[in-house]
Amino acid sequence: MPESILLTSSHESAAHVAAEEWLRTLPKEVRINTLTTQTIKEHWLTNSPRQLAIAFVDAVQQRVWLQVAYMPAVESKRAVRSYSPLEWMRECIGAEPDELMRTVAGHLPSAEEGSAAAVSLIRLMRDEDPETLRELCKDYRHGESNMPGWNKLFKMLQDVDGVWGEAQAELQEAVKSNNKGGRPNKEKTATHRVADKDPTLNGAGRQPKDRKSRLVRTLTNLEANPDECKKRGTTPEKVAVAKSRLVRGLTPSVEAAKREAGIAVSTKPAGGLGVRGAADDVAKRLIRMVGADHAKRIASAILEALKNG
Repeated sequence: MPESILLTSSHESAAHVAAEEWLRTLPKEVRINTLTTQTIKEHWLTNSPRQLAIAFVDAVQQRVWLQVAYMPAVESKRAVRSYSPLEWMRECIGAEPDELMRTVAGHLPSAEEGSAAAVSLIRLMRDEDPETLRELCKDYRHGESNMPGWNKLFKMLQDVDGVWGEAQAELQEAVKSNNKGGRPNKEKTATHRVADKDPTLNGAGRQPKDRKSRLVRTLTNLEANPDECKKRGTTPEKVAVAKSRLVRGLTPSVEAAKREAGIAVSTKPAGGLGVRGAADDVAKRLIRMVGADHAKRIASAILEALKNG
């Protein structure tokens, strides 16, 4: 094995050990929140729906996103971070709410755990991003297949196991309470009061910590502003499609979503003409770049400018 590989492996191992030692110095609540988050991410990556559902419900009850240890290899960058629930899912777990929902809902033998996780996720979406929750309730056409929205998904699940009726009822109430003119019941109002005290929630001016949440907010604002879309060379319809694909986990990255929305900033260097070197060489480069006719006009303009200068 090459020496460079051994050195890299040794360095990574030492950094991991140092990070774990740092974690042990943190308050108990932070350690528990961090380990719970790591467990959920492991269940997500290994596609373990039942374990994922159980761990997710526990995480929501503990509100683990309020204090999670961020442990990069660089010691100076380690910190205890506070997220909103959706930021935590995207940044720490690496999943969109729609992906999590379809994973726990697709494991029918554990309907009770799946339904409980679905209810928890619906409540988080209701408090933090009701507009996206309504979006995910709709069916979505993806290529030749049709992705049922959460509304139809729970109806189908309820036909198989009645326990999913709780999730279906929770979804209907959440959507209803966030529609114009709707009034949340006492339980929902109490939940909103808790959310108001949570510094990671309900902050219209607060910049989300993770890139995907920031982009979702940008696309939401653009979708409602045709003039701004026009300034950025796109349309509300194009933005809406890109946002819908992003929140359903169909777009592989933030960069890809920006391209789909038509708001990606080109990283291609602007073409230019080097004017250093022999005059003959510069002239040849100019002719190749703009063509003989335009090169003649440029030369004439240069002569005229020199004459008048």
